[in-house]
Amino acid sequence: ENAFFQAGIEDLGDAEIAQADARSVADAHRLLEHVLPKVSLSVTLGDQSLFEAVLLALGLPRGWRMRLARAFGSSAILAAALADLANPSRSGQLAPDVALLVADGDHERLAGYITERMREAGLSSDAGRSPASIARRLIEKAELRSVRLADEAFAALKTFLSIRAPLDRAADELSKFCAEARLALGVALDTFSARVEAIKAEGVSPEAIRYDAAFGRPLDYYTGLVFEITAERHKRPLLGGGRYDRLLTLLGAAKPIPAVGFSVWLDRVEELRGGAK
Repeated sequence: ENAFFQAGIEDLGDAEIAQADARSVADAHRLLEHVLPKVSLSVTLGDQSLFEAVLLALGLPRGWRMRLARAFGSSAILAAALADLANPSRSGQLAPDVALLVADGDHERLAGYITERMREAGLSSDAGRSPASIARRLIEKAELRSVRLADEAFAALKTFLSIRAPLDRAADELSKFCAEARLALGVALDTFSARVEAIKAEGVSPEAIRYDAAFGRPLDYYTGLVFEITAERHKRPLLGGGRYDRLLTLLGAAKPIPAVGFSVWLDRVEELRGGAK
């Protein structure tokens, strides 16, 4: 009963990132315009790489950047992570000897200690998570708890996430944010601006697309563009897509392969086609 039907288009191997992204957005929009000619469509566009560039520019340590990047696109999970960042938890007290090893950041000694305690308890170190994995996670969690973002930087992050603008004004809004926050987003902002121009060149009306800095997908493999298309007065997306350059390496590719694409919810489109007749 929970089954759904999707079809998609993927563009693999094109190193011209901005142009390939624009082509994917344009193809998606044209497809829905063709099958739903009487339906008003709107595109929401976000950018995973821009969000990650902001985190890096704010000086967040790797552990926090990874946690927030994984939460990007889920408002509830991201809000919880930001609350922890604003007021780090001091819960989860460790035994004194473990706490000392964690504080030293000594993975090898901590893993050895955990191995010994597991052996004393009659537990196999080969079952479940390894002592090395447990040690690494304990140290990562301690590092996360030790970080509190400065008020100015936290305000800048919240300001970034609040940016929403029509596509043709989005690059200007982002440049204004960078100037006011005194941040340099480098290649991520350059790629975003190039993508905007490429989308315009594809002939998609800028009025149909809105940029939302907080819009993303909480999936590990998205690396840049994310977008979805909805119909007026309908909350569920008809189509979703984005760039996922690291997905194919997760599936076994020897090196990253540029990849962008989208999927269409066929049942939702058919439902609207029936209602539009």
